[in-house]
Amino acid sequence: MSGRCFLTHNVHDGALEAIVHGFRDGMLRAEDYQTMCQCETLEDVKLHLSSTDYGNFLQNESLVIPRILFDGAQERLVKDFNEIRTGSDQPLSGFLDFVSYEFMISNVLKLIAGSKAGNTLELLTRCHPLGIFPGIAALTSATGIDEMFELVLIDSPLGRFFERTSQKDFDELSIEYLRNILHKNWLEQFYDYCESLGGVTGEVMCDILGFEADRACITITLNTCTRKASLQADDRRKLFPTIGKLVDIHDQLALCDTEDELKERLKLFPEYYELFDDSKSLGTADPSGAGGSRSLEKLFRDKSIVMHKWSFAQQFHLGIFYSYIKLKELEVDNIMWISECIAQGMRYRINEFTAIF
Repeated sequence: MSGRCFLTHNVHDGALEAIVHGFRDGMLRAEDYQTMCQCETLEDVKLHLSSTDYGNFLQNESLVIPRILFDGAQERLVKDFNEIRTGSDQPLSGFLDFVSYEFMISNVLKLIAGSKAGNTLELLTRCHPLGIFPGIAALTSATGIDEMFELVLIDSPLGRFFERTSQKDFDELSIEYLRNILHKNWLEQFYDYCESLGGVTGEVMCDILGFEADRACITITLNTCTRKASLQADDRRKLFPTIGKLVDIHDQLALCDTEDELKERLKLFPEYYELFDDSKSLGTADPSGAGGSRSLEKLFRDKSIVMHKWSFAQQFHLGIFYSYIKLKELEVDNIMWISECIAQGMRYRINEFTAIF
């Protein structure tokens, strides 16, 4: 780590690292998910969760619905993050800022989309708590996209990610295109920050962020092929993060017109090439025709879980703080999925959650 040996890492961040390992040990296990899947009602789900590290997190809630379970579980994630953030100093505090920036970007884009539909106030209540920042409420009073853009640039910590976009982007390009641009900027800057820290942090985080960059490149290429979107090669190329293993074939990926062409380009990268065959076998039973793309997304997610779990096997680095947040975020989504399946009587899909431990 830049400027720190393992000993000084323990002095500054050792206690917080131990706390995060404790958080990880308290996450739901396979038997917890099995028990929840067998629950008859959401009250039963609440009762089981109260016997885990979630404790009596909904003791004051008389009505239990999926959204309340989700909000309660998410509140626990926020509590854990804030506990770490409060006790941190540099470079961990700067690292955690980057973690929160991802949620801020998502919230701002949600409000931008809402401004077009005229329901920003409603969406503000649905913003992720880790992405709330001073001034975000002011975005709901913007009279147009241009004004919202200026507010974001001036009044939020996200200006650094918007600087490479132009104001016309908000008028001419879709929200999804903007999301990809901002995600690219965030990935590249977070990667540079982690690389500057060096040591195990640099190794672990650059691997994780490089994978996420490759995942973005493949997903963008696949989506713009299958949907036959009117996106020029140069515009597609702008969305690819300039990190990861696929950097040398970005120009080739930008020219792909079919899924087969994309697969052909990935032959030099077995770990990604093989995902296509696996996703096809998983998606053949989907009559909608989208099973392959959804299955590929699941395989990417499963691979990211393996990387985040491996992060915890390393010592003296900051990557575990990011990995815990990402794994806990998946756990919260799992609780929501199981709860929705029970509430909507869709038990035949209840086991489609993302296994973690």
